[in-house]
Amino acid sequence: MCTSIIYQNKMKQAFLARTMDFSYPLDGKPVFIPSNYEFFKGNKIKSFTSKYAFVGSGDLHGEYVLADGLNEEGLSAASLYFSADAVYSDEKNSDQVAVAPHDVVAWLLSMFKTVEEIKEGIWQLNIINEKNSLLKKVIPLHWIVADQSGKSIVIESVVSGIEVYDNPVNVMTNSPSFTWHLTNLNQYANLSNASLDPIKYGQFTAYGNGAGSGGLGLPGDFTSISRFIRIAFMNQYIEKVETTEASLNIIMRMLTSVYIPKGVKKKSDGRDDYTQFISMMDLNQITYYINYYEDNQLFKISLDEQIKKQVTPKIFECSKKVMIQKLN
Repeated sequence: MCTSIIYQNKMKQAFLARTMDFSYPLDGKPVFIPSNYEFFKGNKIKSFTSKYAFVGSGDLHGEYVLADGLNEEGLSAASLYFSADAVYSDEKNSDQVAVAPHDVVAWLLSMFKTVEEIKEGIWQLNIINEKNSLLKKVIPLHWIVADQSGKSIVIESVVSGIEVYDNPVNVMTNSPSFTWHLTNLNQYANLSNASLDPIKYGQFTAYGNGAGSGGLGLPGDFTSISRFIRIAFMNQYIEKVETTEASLNIIMRMLTSVYIPKGVKKKSDGRDDYTQFISMMDLNQITYYINYYEDNQLFKISLDEQIKKQVTPKIFECSKKVMIQKLN
C-alpha cells in the first residue's frame, strides 16, 4: 500500500513524492542506471535499452528492479499496489516490448521524457503475467507519472487493456481504480480549510468548533480510500513555498498525515504493513531524495554530469539510524 503526490511550489518547481508501504521487507536502496544500459540482454521479447540515465529506489534481483525513479529529463514514475483490478497479458507480441509489472517503472524512465510522449508511445508496452523473483508472485500494480511541467498521469492495466488517465488532483493511492477514487472525491466536496459559520436552529445558534471545523469528516484511517481523500485535501490546501528545502519539508509534513508506523496496521497473517521509506523527486533540479523508517535523515542523489559519466549501474548503501544533534 502506498500514497503519492505531485507538489508544485510558488516557483513552479515540481516534485513527485511517495510513501512505500508494504509488509514484506523490501530493503529498497538508491539505484543509478546509466543511459544505454540494456535490460534483459539477449531476450528478444523483453529486452529494452535506456535512452536516459535515471535513479530510483530498488535493488538487483536478477535484473535491476525499481519501485520509483527520476530520469535525466525530469520524468518521474512510481508504482503503487493495485490488488483488486490489475489484469495483465498472457500473450507476447513481436511488435511490443513484454514488460513485467515490476519493470514498468524502469521501462518508462528508460524510454520517455514527458507524459505526452508516454501517451503517444504506450502502445509499445505489453504488461505480462510474470512473477517477481523477490515476492514469488505477479505483483498487481498501477503507476503515477509526472514531468517537469507538473503534468501527471495514472496508468492502469485492466480488463479493457492499458488505460492512461490525466490526473487532475495530482495524488494517487491503491485500489480501487483511479476513476473510482475521483468519483468518491465528490462525497467530500463539503471539506475546506476554513472555519464553519454559525447556523441557526430555531432560536438556537450553533457555532462551529473553531479553526479546522471545515475539515470535519476528513477520514483518518489507513485504508487506500481514506488516504486518497486525506492527501488530496492536504495537497489542495498546503502552503505553497518558494525554495527546494522548504518544499521538501512541506512534502514530508503532508506525507506524515498518511505515514503508517509499525503496529497500527496488521495483515491477516499478523505481519505489519508499514511505511518503509519516503522518496521525493525534484523534477526540475533532477535530484532524488529518500528517507527510511529507521532514521530521520534525507539521502540525496543528483543526476549531475559527474554521475552520468558512470557507464554501469550502481547501488548506493544508506545508513539507517536516528541522528541527534547535541546542544551541550
